[in-house]
Amino acid sequence: ELREMILEDEAKFGRNTPLEEQPKPPETGQDTAKKDDGSQIKGTGGQNATVIGMATNYGLHTFKRFVGSLRKTGYEGHIILGVSPKKDSEGHTKLQDSIKEYLSSRNVTMKHIEYVTCEHNLGTEGCAHPYPDLKNRWSRFPLSRDWLEECASCTGPVLIMDVRDSLFQENPFGTTSDGQGPPVVEGLQVFEENVVQTTDHWLVEWPVRECKNMTFSKPMLCSGTTIGTREAMLQYLSDMHEEMKKWMSDPKCHFPNNGDDQSIHNYLFYTQQLPYAKAVPPRTGIVHTVGVDGSNILKQANEKKEGLRLADAYDNVKADKGGWIGDVDFLDYALTDNEGYFINADGKRSRVIHQYDRFGRPIEQWLEKNGFDDDSNIQQN
Repeated sequence: ELREMILEDEAKFGRNTPLEEQPKPPETGQDTAKKDDGSQIKGTGGQNATVIGMATNYGLHTFKRFVGSLRKTGYEGHIILGVSPKKDSEGHTKLQDSIKEYLSSRNVTMKHIEYVTCEHNLGTEGCAHPYPDLKNRWSRFPLSRDWLEECASCTGPVLIMDVRDSLFQENPFGTTSDGQGPPVVEGLQVFEENVVQTTDHWLVEWPVRECKNMTFSKPMLCSGTTIGTREAMLQYLSDMHEEMKKWMSDPKCHFPNNGDDQSIHNYLFYTQQLPYAKAVPPRTGIVHTVGVDGSNILKQANEKKEGLRLADAYDNVKADKGGWIGDVDFLDYALTDNEGYFINADGKRSRVIHQYDRFGRPIEQWLEKNGFDDDSNIQQN
């Protein structure tokens, strides 16, 4: 069913390749083979894998759900998080001791963000040192590059992702609970959102049209999650940084919204400036971005059950089997298994879930019931 949807999508929008066809990488039968630029090294995860995210101004609950769900999968690799400053401008402690203690116990490398005066007037939240020339949200790209470069032992696959709305059902780079082996990571993987979401959406169409005087109608790529080898990821983060500097130097490329890093992400891919990157169709890779489905389902549920609590908004919930979502009449595929876990198109549980919060209170109740906020059984370091 998913393949048919993808084929229909390709018929309508064209294949999800850059505007000019990408050259195919040389075939190889060895996991250590690479292109001359070093961006096509294959690798599987272990203690040399890395997960990086920006996590400033979050409470302990968010960290427990993100870090806890990751460590509970058996992931033993690096976790590097950008966190709030050690002190605020008045010298008061900014990052709570409980959060520091928790992250330390889960072997998380904390990178305290220092805020400085911006060299522009886009936004009111300040800018992250040493990048006062970038919008605050954009700084996570060069900062993540810097942190990855500093980590000499981060030689395996890398996942850079949003923290607040992400969780882990399985080890992103290791063996899963049902025996699936570690996935092979080659080059850079960028992830498509739902097939109904395209770059015609204002988040990409408007900034790219105004800044680059061009438009394109292609499947939407989410900039909130990206996977690659160390070499490919470093190249991608540098390419994003260089393009961001171009946008910041041109007034017509200045926009008040915070989501235009996704505009740049899509622009670079679809203009063939990320030749080492491959787009992964929805529900077929390591990351499952569920935001569009969540928003649409919750909207329909609220229309059907107007006036009721969100917890009551879903029809035909298989509560006796641990489910929470029930039947969705406008979807022709199952989002979850009978126990409530998100699944890929092949029926196997998705490893990484992004934008789960779009489903509202029902999924929050399911997560609490299934212990996603309790990682007390993880051995302390």
